[in-house]
Amino acid sequence: MEHITYAPKEVNKAKESLLLLKYILFTYNLLIFMCGLVLLAVGIWMAVDRNFLTTIIGIDLYAAAVFLILIGGGLIFIFSFIGCCGAISESICLLAAFFIVLCVISATLFIGGFCAVAFRAQIGDKIQKTMSDTLVQYYGVEFQYEKNRLVTDAWDKTQERLQCCAVSTNGWSLYKQSQWFKRFGSLDDQPLKYEEESRPYVPLSCCVKDRFWRYINQDVCQKWRIGPPGSPVDGAINRALYYNGCYDAGLSYLVDNAVILIGLGIAVALLLIFGIVLSGFLIIKLRRGPTNGR
Repeated sequence: MEHITYAPKEVNKAKESLLLLKYILFTYNLLIFMCGLVLLAVGIWMAVDRNFLTTIIGIDLYAAAVFLILIGGGLIFIFSFIGCCGAISESICLLAAFFIVLCVISATLFIGGFCAVAFRAQIGDKIQKTMSDTLVQYYGVEFQYEKNRLVTDAWDKTQERLQCCAVSTNGWSLYKQSQWFKRFGSLDDQPLKYEEESRPYVPLSCCVKDRFWRYINQDVCQKWRIGPPGSPVDGAINRALYYNGCYDAGLSYLVDNAVILIGLGIAVALLLIFGIVLSGFLIIKLRRGPTNGR
């Protein structure tokens, strides 16, 4: 009699726990669907808008971390639907596929986060030398070569976005060593009265803009000789020219971005581990069946 009395209760309890697990997994999939959208949005934003320094620093780990975050976000976005379908339909095959994919994605995100950690550790004097080399050798010349075009575009974006000029602070004289200056730079023996027709000491991307994105004074910025950039050591202050070096500005910028990548990658990977455990429990429950769930 005891078996007849309590078996239905135990079956009902097993069914209720299975149903609860299904809806928890379904809700979890909606959550990671949103996480996938966030990762995709941040990855695209960083790849398109904040990846310009990669070309001139000579380290690919930042780009690799962004790429892995993008892959992880895309996979989460797509396969969260599989998790939802598997939970609702109680399909062991779909749940097993979801389980495997979550393992792959979490590993990818962990790798992306550790790439960002490794990138942050590599930021140092080596980057400063690489930045100087790219500016001197490739900036603004021989655009038939793809590298020169990429370096020039990266330097212009860096100087405009980060409001800096050359590599070190007050380091405009580095441009005098560049191939760009040899071809297009100022002729110091030219009389001062012809300054308005003279050639520049620095490119236009070193010039300060106002809030309407207009140059304050292009000629003073590029061609002034009674102060920087024509006389970088002394002379009057040139308020139309950026004084900060791009190494310090870029260092701060890259560290901030690396923190975002590290935090996103590792946080979402940890969230996926919860999904792996949850889907694993549901697969075990479905394999046992509600009558064996005691």
